[in-house]
Amino acid sequence: MKLLREIESQLGNWAIMHRWPIIVAAIVLTGIATSGTLLLEFSTDHRVYFSKNNPQLLEYQEMEDMYGKSDNVFFAIVPEDRDATSALALKATEWLTERAWQTPFASRVDSITNFQHTEADGDEILVRELVDESAFSNAEERSRIREIALAEPALAGRLLARDGGVSGVNVTLQLPGEDQMREGAEVAEHSRKLANEFRERFPGIDVRLAGMVIFNQAFMDVSLDDLRTLIPVSFLAMAFMLLLLTRGFSGTFAIMLVVTMSVMTAVGIGGWVGLPMTSPSAVSPVVVLTVAIANCVHIYSAVVNYMHDAVSGTSENRGSRTRRDAIVESIRVNLQPVFLSSLTTTLGFLSLNFSDSPPFRHLGTFVAFGVGAAFVLSVTFLPALLSLLPVRVRASLPRENSLIVMFGKFVIRRSRQLLWGSVVSVVVLVASISQNELTD
Repeated sequence: MKLLREIESQLGNWAIMHRWPIIVAAIVLTGIATSGTLLLEFSTDHRVYFSKNNPQLLEYQEMEDMYGKSDNVFFAIVPEDRDATSALALKATEWLTERAWQTPFASRVDSITNFQHTEADGDEILVRELVDESAFSNAEERSRIREIALAEPALAGRLLARDGGVSGVNVTLQLPGEDQMREGAEVAEHSRKLANEFRERFPGIDVRLAGMVIFNQAFMDVSLDDLRTLIPVSFLAMAFMLLLLTRGFSGTFAIMLVVTMSVMTAVGIGGWVGLPMTSPSAVSPVVVLTVAIANCVHIYSAVVNYMHDAVSGTSENRGSRTRRDAIVESIRVNLQPVFLSSLTTTLGFLSLNFSDSPPFRHLGTFVAFGVGAAFVLSVTFLPALLSLLPVRVRASLPRENSLIVMFGKFVIRRSRQLLWGSVVSVVVLVASISQNELTD
């Protein structure tokens, strides 16, 4: 305990005395860690959600080894009149079936138009495609095709809806597996272009994409969109709120710099240790951002409050407390709570490593790296930077009627009622846990 008190009282002074070495070291080390993002890999394989020893995954891989590995893209053809065997719908299906062979890595294309239908004619067995050109102008032939398809187990409920309203074209793929991200993106891009061309060519019919490759790519597209939009927007929103609440550009700049360095360190170290970026782990920067801002705001707000007390004449040592004293006192007061909150947050996210799903383990590890970096930077780099930046506060009279003071008095005055009200609210909310539904 004595050692802890000594660290609390000395750390602020040490950070200010060695501010230039600390700032340079923090920037250099962050740069080294950030370079790990060049090694970061994005995984689009659905198998990444299962551990290597997962029994279902092992059985699935055994089946693939026996029968061959295959992925697919499925084009669902949806006519406005909900008649998948109309002349226009059959022409559209035939056109898409022929063009789908151009999909990268395609090994097979199946639809109702190229389905090999077998018929017996006396002693002869005829095998031919279910749909030929005569069906386009012959209503009776189209009716016969519909009847056969709905009675055929290989078509009904697979390539033709059981009500005959929607049909499909299934493209079987044999991906090399050398670069899954590139291969999946190539297939998805071609499929989307083909779907758009289909819509332009057949305006009365819609086409929708599905299949394992599209499913995997959708996860990656969402993750990349989040990295490109959600995280920058979060940064801008946080910066705006900090600027609004602290009313100081210097403090906002220092805090957002620490946050940025924490996020880049987390992602970079993840790249260095070989963690892949998946949909669950892609949210880790937002989590790190939140924790890092909380740490920095505690320290910075305490610095501002101590300086405000000095210039306003409300402190016991009014007029004598300098910015250096305020930074030292802020670190002394906040070091323990910031450390404990960072420690418990880190341990909480590291517990995700007990999950059976690897992406959630990666999420916990990414966040743990970021929270650790945020703690170190907030108690060393932040005070060193604040000692250099201009931090100005205005003198003002004590605001006894301010909203926050009135709220504090209300809580103290109504403490018993608020306590029991909170207990009742928690019990009611906990009782609603059974209403949650787990779904994949």
